[in-house]
Amino acid sequence: MIPLKIETLLEGRVVEHDRVEYKTGWNPNDIIHSICAFANDYDNTNGGYIVIGVKESNGMPIFPLEGVPKEKLDSIQQEIFQYCNQIIPRYIPRMEVVDYKNEGIYLIYLWCSAGDSGPYQAPKSVYVENGEKADKSLKYWIRPASLTTDAKQDEISELFDKFNSVPFDDRVNRKAKIDDIMRGYLEDFIRKSNSSLVMELNSSSLEELLLAQEVANETDTELDIRNIGVLMFAENPEKLIPGAYIELIRFHSEEAEASDDFTEKIFTGPIWRQVQDALNYIKTTVIEQKVVKVQGQAEAERYFNYPYNALEETLVNAVFHKSYREPEPVEIRIYVDSIQILNYPGLAKWINLERFVSGKVKGRKYRNRRIGELFKEIDLSEKKGTGIPKILRELKQNGSPEPVFDMDEERTYLNAIIRIRDGFERKEKMSESMSESMSESMSELERARMQIILIYLETNKEINSAAAAKLLEVEIKTASRLLLKAEKLNILKGTGKTKNKVYFRE
Repeated sequence: MIPLKIETLLEGRVVEHDRVEYKTGWNPNDIIHSICAFANDYDNTNGGYIVIGVKESNGMPIFPLEGVPKEKLDSIQQEIFQYCNQIIPRYIPRMEVVDYKNEGIYLIYLWCSAGDSGPYQAPKSVYVENGEKADKSLKYWIRPASLTTDAKQDEISELFDKFNSVPFDDRVNRKAKIDDIMRGYLEDFIRKSNSSLVMELNSSSLEELLLAQEVANETDTELDIRNIGVLMFAENPEKLIPGAYIELIRFHSEEAEASDDFTEKIFTGPIWRQVQDALNYIKTTVIEQKVVKVQGQAEAERYFNYPYNALEETLVNAVFHKSYREPEPVEIRIYVDSIQILNYPGLAKWINLERFVSGKVKGRKYRNRRIGELFKEIDLSEKKGTGIPKILRELKQNGSPEPVFDMDEERTYLNAIIRIRDGFERKEKMSESMSESMSESMSELERARMQIILIYLETNKEINSAAAAKLLEVEIKTASRLLLKAEKLNILKGTGKTKNKVYFRE
């Protein structure tokens, strides 16, 4: 079964239009050439999809769908297998017949994922009519955009280079075993992506689900897990792929690295969960909103110190584009006046930095095609080339400064800097005497937790034990002890009885 539902594909939201080809009817030459092109995966986007029985306009399906006559379904499928034997090396796409919405509209649905034995060739003519002579000259077919074409000499050279270096995320991880994969994460992902595999969860083994998602290879003895399987579904991917985690450091003073006043968090687990967990932490502990009444306007102005959507896109881009051959993690550094997200390496040498910063560069080839593909399925990533424009748009709408993208000359790293919006100048968190009291009476861990509470109280009137426990990610009794200690040290004031007691700053 093809994981991506045909309904989702037809919506045009998850897969870019140039990765989908709609055909009204069965045209052997065009379709075999496109299958070959998707297998060659010239743009490194993990192939694409072909749907027979759909009329299109400008790459979008036209509704109502026309479908394929039921009596032709078997013969077309047999001919697809027959003509795919003319692709060298042999390549067979995954294929199924779909009764669209059970309305008796039959479609032939092909998933042509990137091949791993190419480059692939197919004859110029796999089929001719009326006794014409077939042109059996072999061509390397590619899709540099939304049209299939035969490759020119320089493009053929690129194809050979590409197949000599399979992308890291699609390679087999020789250290990984099936026991490293958590079925719960895989099932969560399948449900979140609204995959057709949801219907197979109760009847399929873990091995079958991994093969269906194309994150493992079948062998005579056991499954070979690919790096993408480790990154997306392992409990501890960093043990098998060093650097596959997110490190967050929050500096609580302007001295930043020169001070001991910071909080550190490590986010592990599947990389998509890492992104979600890191963003949730930032959303609950860092992002602040201001509401300002403007004279003469009915509605108040609302803005944030950092717009969430801009941070989300920046972090997703960092995790997506990081080289997982590098042992360094994605780093998030939160300063009093900026959030910086660092990943390794920097931009490819062919990318002009000025055009990149202005959002005018569209990705030509991707370092991690499978990560991008699977992130799109759960709405963590959008269509290619939209990341930087979205960041710029979100910052502008919020009234924030433009981002800064910093790299060294060798482009060994890329540091994306999102600066705080005007109007969120930091207040002094405590007096000198309070700081001394904390240093003398609290452990380093307690001081770090207290800093988080004080920052929270800058934009909230009060806090109770339950809210503090959630904020600090500790048990309620641990948060209660810390708040009581802060009250005794005159850092906070408390009011109310034990169970309903709240704390505040004077």
